[in-house]
Amino acid sequence: MLNEIFIENQRLDLSDGLSNLLTYAIDDIKDIGSRNTAFSKTIVLPGTANNNTRFGHLFDVTVMNQYDDTQDNVNYNFNASKEAACIIFQNHIQVFKGVMRVLKVVINNDIPEYECAVFGELTGLVSAIGNGKLEDLDFSAYDHVLSIANVTGSWENMNGSGYYYPLADYGNVSTNKIDYQLSAFRPALAVKEYLDKIFQTAGYAYEFLLGDTARFKTLRVPNNQKTFQQLSNIQLDINTSNPYLAISNVGPSAPQSIVFDNLNTLGSFTNNVAQTEFTYGGADTIQTTFNIEFQVTVVGQFYTFTFKLLKNNVAIYDFGDVYRASASSVTFTKDVADLPVSVAPGDVFEIEMSVVTGGGLGPYSVSLLEAVWNIRTANEIYVDINLGDTINVNDTIPRNILQRDFLSSILKLFNLYIYEDKLKNKFLKMTPYVDFYNASGVIDWTYKLDRSRQIELTPMSELNNRYYDFRFKGDSDYYNELYAKRYGQGYGDYLFDSEYFFSGDKGTIDLIFSGTPLVGYSGADKIVSTYLKQNNGVEDTTAVNIRILQTKKITGVGSWSIKDGVSTLWTGTDYGYAGHYDDPDVPANDIHFGVPKELFFTLVTGAINVTQFNVYWSAYMAEITDKDSKLLSAYFKLNNNDIYNLDFSKFIYIDGSYFRLNKIIDWNANEPDVCKCELLKVIYTSY
Repeated sequence: MLNEIFIENQRLDLSDGLSNLLTYAIDDIKDIGSRNTAFSKTIVLPGTANNNTRFGHLFDVTVMNQYDDTQDNVNYNFNASKEAACIIFQNHIQVFKGVMRVLKVVINNDIPEYECAVFGELTGLVSAIGNGKLEDLDFSAYDHVLSIANVTGSWENMNGSGYYYPLADYGNVSTNKIDYQLSAFRPALAVKEYLDKIFQTAGYAYEFLLGDTARFKTLRVPNNQKTFQQLSNIQLDINTSNPYLAISNVGPSAPQSIVFDNLNTLGSFTNNVAQTEFTYGGADTIQTTFNIEFQVTVVGQFYTFTFKLLKNNVAIYDFGDVYRASASSVTFTKDVADLPVSVAPGDVFEIEMSVVTGGGLGPYSVSLLEAVWNIRTANEIYVDINLGDTINVNDTIPRNILQRDFLSSILKLFNLYIYEDKLKNKFLKMTPYVDFYNASGVIDWTYKLDRSRQIELTPMSELNNRYYDFRFKGDSDYYNELYAKRYGQGYGDYLFDSEYFFSGDKGTIDLIFSGTPLVGYSGADKIVSTYLKQNNGVEDTTAVNIRILQTKKITGVGSWSIKDGVSTLWTGTDYGYAGHYDDPDVPANDIHFGVPKELFFTLVTGAINVTQFNVYWSAYMAEITDKDSKLLSAYFKLNNNDIYNLDFSKFIYIDGSYFRLNKIIDWNANEPDVCKCELLKVIYTSY
């Protein structure tokens, strides 16, 4: 049999006795949360001159190369820690497409051998993603100014891209639950765009028809920070725009604060009305540096002038006294650079001048020509985002969420199969289980079954637990904790009982997302996702776990306002909704697994049983736990054409029954023969 292996379109030399056992899989019914791909047992390749070149002379410990990830991973650019595209042909028929990994180099009598393994492209995707986090993805194209126009305008954005500002109750954002502070609105990015960016960054393309549906495009990931912040290293940048007479007197003067009338950047600081005091409003104490410079013209004889930096009315830096011995005017500069200062929440800063008489004669005056004051941290830190600030959208993404965990949870939430395209390189397809199998595509394997070998038919109940817990991650916000205490499970969870008598064990489908309770209030007609803490009726803000919500612009509610403190920014009768229901007034579907045992608002009408479990998982669970369901484990003779045309979405016909192919185990690509397969009997052909 002619066997050929290529990496990055470069042919490798093979040993005469090459044994290449491949396993192909789409699912593992023993672990219902898993999704599988093709893989091989160890393939040993000889250390020929050709192979040594292809593997960048990996056997030679003295060889070092400069790896360039924009070039093919082969020859002088070979990197054993990275995947190399691999294709295996049998008699010129493609029987495998994925990636190759060199596991080990074994040298005997100065002759190297390469122990390798190949994996389907799903493994390549996971490898390419690595430990990348969501905040590592580049969403800078959506950086924008926090303005009321951008907030309300985003409610029209339902196309699965861009930013969207849902109304959410983060705590202390509304006193009457009708009007809300601007702090109740934070940008949320589309789930579809997260997926697009993950695949694109990893160097893969994908097809996902469900992702192009109107419902999926409404899915968003809201901001989950305790306070709305972004990274910045400039906390304050202010100056005086015009010279002015600061002090004019005879004799000593009371301390007088410098007025900063040009507020370039306030960041986490707020100013008083006089623009002389600046209060830090951040949530955490920061270590930062102050840079201050000012020029003054002084007229006066025998007077001493002093300049000080105050923190909470206590001088923390003295710029030094100036003593004037003559009556003529003089201009001088006072400055300090990189002054280390610890700044705690609520600290108030100001710069003051005063005059102490030293036997002075006649009047004096101090004119401020220029003052510049900025505060800069040594490293970027998170600071509050205020109205008018430019938002770095990447800083508002949920932090420390691995991209692979995000992708895995989307696969589980929608019970998606993910599989390789036969022809396109680095191209994957994602399809829900309910749409994956094609009843019109049937392959007859009746005469491929080796009846001389053992055939096993296992009732599926023997391979599964009694219970299957489909659950969101628990969270510590008030309503999630309240629900968990009352009902012993998380909001949005669903417990499936297979009624299998012989086991009380529980299997789980866990997501990284937490459920999000919707809350309504008497006299208010807006239903709001809620993340707050509450203690004895007093609200507080809190950081929460990552969430996934459906979004929609809701119209025709009672007139309400968005406020910034006491100022009204906007008044209208619409709002940007985000919640687990597609519509809070007349829901048609739910992004959660289970129907809530309690709603924290009054629902008049709508369908609340169209859940993720009922739509995407119930048919799967009914089939694998049905009393007539059976797992067939048997040996089949599969040739090269069978493997090339392998399509897990087609039913397998055997002896009058239909089966779903789950796994082909140890098919020998070098000498195609009988191999073991696992198939699940079809109970339902449509859902």
